[in-house]
Amino acid sequence: MVELNVLTLNMRKETKEDGANNWPDRKDLVVRLINELRPDLLGTQEGRRPQIYSLLTALAGYGIADRHRDWDPQRFYPCIFYRLDAVEILESGDWWLSETPEVHASKSWGSAFPRLATWARCRSRVSRKEFLFACTHMDHISAEARCGQARVLRDFLEEQNKDALPLILVGDFNDVPGSAPYQTLTSSLRDVWPDMHSHDAGAGTWHGFSGKAQKGRLDWILVSPDVVTREARILRTSYDGRYPSDHFPVSAILEIA
Repeated sequence: MVELNVLTLNMRKETKEDGANNWPDRKDLVVRLINELRPDLLGTQEGRRPQIYSLLTALAGYGIADRHRDWDPQRFYPCIFYRLDAVEILESGDWWLSETPEVHASKSWGSAFPRLATWARCRSRVSRKEFLFACTHMDHISAEARCGQARVLRDFLEEQNKDALPLILVGDFNDVPGSAPYQTLTSSLRDVWPDMHSHDAGAGTWHGFSGKAQKGRLDWILVSPDVVTREARILRTSYDGRYPSDHFPVSAILEIA
């Protein structure tokens, strides 16, 4: 049995439009949050390579699953961070969420930007148990694009997981439970939130640095049926009234038998 502490966080891009909430002025808040939680696996969204690596270099004891990646400076990347003493990465890759997923930076269905999923085949250093971990960020404009992206992601994960390993998928899906993308992905995976909570009331994750949740629960942790949920939380952590991101992070304690 292996117990995993999992966190997903839209880290919010670096932009001067955010004023005092721009990345250089809140990176320490993100680092503090991660150091307090010490997740075994962290999925991040919405960062270019310099921002992502500024976070990595500020964290002690973490690696990033990017050996497969030829970084494009124009693109935002979902990323997988892992605790070096807890998890080892056996294999990893990227998959563009389009009708031509093998084509770099491809997009379809009116997506505002090219959208991506990243995945890793992981092994617990304690139990030697192998599992898949994936992280994604879906389109924020087009409902049609999110539907197509969910289908591509579902089919890819099913194809990738021929060994029927336990699977964990995290990300910013830019849609709410019950939506068509949610139904597509939960046709084979399970949302951990209802395992621990009877309803979604007050469970929004985007707050625009206000601390007041809006738009609903956009950030999910989904798992295969063989993964047990021990805890699921939305983290409304602030430091002196300041928030690490415009999204509340979501965490879960998961058990793989």
